[in-house]
Amino acid sequence: MSSISKETFGTPNRKDKPYQHQKHNFRVALVQGVLIRISLAFAEPTTILSVFIKQLTQNDLLVGLTGSVMTAGWMLPQLLISNLIEHHPRKMPYYVVGMTCRVLAWSLICGATFLISVDQSSLLAGIALTLYFLSSSSMGISTLPYMDIISKSIPPDRRARFFSWRQLLGRFFEFLIGYFLVSYVLDSKRSGIMFPHNYAFLFGCTTVSALFAFLVFLRIREPILPVRTDQLSLIDHLRQGPQIIKTDPHYRRFLMFRVCGHFVGISTPFYATHALDILPDVSPSIAGHFLATAAFTGVISNFFWRYLGERFGTRSILIVTGGLFCLPPLVAITTLLLPSKLQMGYYFLVYAISGISTNGVMVGFMTYALNIAPSQNRPTYIGFMNTLLFPFAFVPLVGGATLKFFGDWVTINHLFGLSFISGIISFFMSLRLEEIIRGEDD
Repeated sequence: MSSISKETFGTPNRKDKPYQHQKHNFRVALVQGVLIRISLAFAEPTTILSVFIKQLTQNDLLVGLTGSVMTAGWMLPQLLISNLIEHHPRKMPYYVVGMTCRVLAWSLICGATFLISVDQSSLLAGIALTLYFLSSSSMGISTLPYMDIISKSIPPDRRARFFSWRQLLGRFFEFLIGYFLVSYVLDSKRSGIMFPHNYAFLFGCTTVSALFAFLVFLRIREPILPVRTDQLSLIDHLRQGPQIIKTDPHYRRFLMFRVCGHFVGISTPFYATHALDILPDVSPSIAGHFLATAAFTGVISNFFWRYLGERFGTRSILIVTGGLFCLPPLVAITTLLLPSKLQMGYYFLVYAISGISTNGVMVGFMTYALNIAPSQNRPTYIGFMNTLLFPFAFVPLVGGATLKFFGDWVTINHLFGLSFISGIISFFMSLRLEEIIRGEDD
C-alpha cells in the first residue's frame, strides 16, 4: 500500500527548496488563471445564468438558486478533501480529478441545452442546475490542491501581484467576451441563434476554455515540501476546525468578515433580472453589457489593488472592499428616483462597482487566506473555513424563496436594503483584521 501511495502522490524523501521554479510556475499559473476567468465569463452566474434561468422558467426561486449553486457546490467537498490531501507531498492528482469532472459536467450542460426542447423548460432547468452543482463541486475538489500548489510556488510577497495580474488579464478578456460576443449571441435578431441554443453555444465555450486551463496547469512544476506523514481519522480531522477557531483570532475574524460578505450577496442574482423589469426597452442581451462593464472596471481596478496590497498590505484591500460592498444595492434602490432617461446609465454603476469589489475580493481573500494559514495545515485551514461557510452559500436562494412565497409583503428593494446593511457591517468587520504572514516554518 505504501508503494502505491509513493508512486501516485510523489516521493516523500524528495525535498525541493521553497518556491523553486517560481518564475516558470508564475507564468504557467497566470495563463491557467486567465483561462479559468475566461471559462467563467461565458457562464457568469449573476448575469448569464440568472438571465438564462429567468427566461426559461420565470421563477425567482430558481434564479436565487442559481446564485447559490456555484458557491455551495464549491464549498461542500473541501473539508473532506483537505483531510485526503494534507499528508500527500503531491497535490496535483487531486486537481486532475476535480478538473476532469468539471469539464465533463460543462460538456453535458452544453449538450442538454442544445438537445432539450424549450417546451420542456422544467426538465432543462433541473438538469442544468444539477450539472452546474456537480461542476461547482468539482471546482471545490480542485481548489484546495490548486491553492496549496500556488502557495508552494509563489512566495508571500508576490501573491498579491499574482492574483492581481490573474484578475487583470482575465477580466480584460471577460470584457471583450461580454461586450462583443455574449451581447451578440444573446441578441437572436443579430446572431440568428435562437433561445436556448445561444446559451448552449456559450456553455460550449466554457467547456473548451476550462479544458485548456486544465491542460496548461499540468505543466506546473509542483515543489515537494515536508508534509504531515500521518492521515488523521475523519473525527480527529473534524476536531481541528473548532480548535483553530478557538485558538487563532486572525482566522476567527476573517471567518466573520466572510460571513457578512455572504449576506451582501443575497440580492446579487437579481440585479440583472431587476433591470429587465424596471428599465424601458431592455432585452436579455443587456447581460453581456453588464458582464463587460464589470470586467472593464475590474481590469482598471487591478492596478489599484496591486498597489494597495504591495504598499499597505492585504488587510487594506479587504477594508476597501468591505466599504464598496454597500454601494451596488444602494444604486439599485435609488434608480427609479431618477428621470427615466438617466436610469439606464445610472444602473450600470451596479456592475461598475461590483467589478471593482469582485476583483478586490479575489485578490484580497485568496492572498489573506494563504498568508494566515500555516504551511503544513494549509488545506485544513482553508477547507474548514469554506465548509463552515457552506450554509451561507444559500443566502441568495433564501432571497429568491422570499420573493416567490412572500412577494406580497417583501419586495426586491427589501433584499437590496439587507445587502446594504450587510455591506456596512462587513466594512466594520474588516477594520478588526490584522496583517499577518505565516511562513513555511510556522
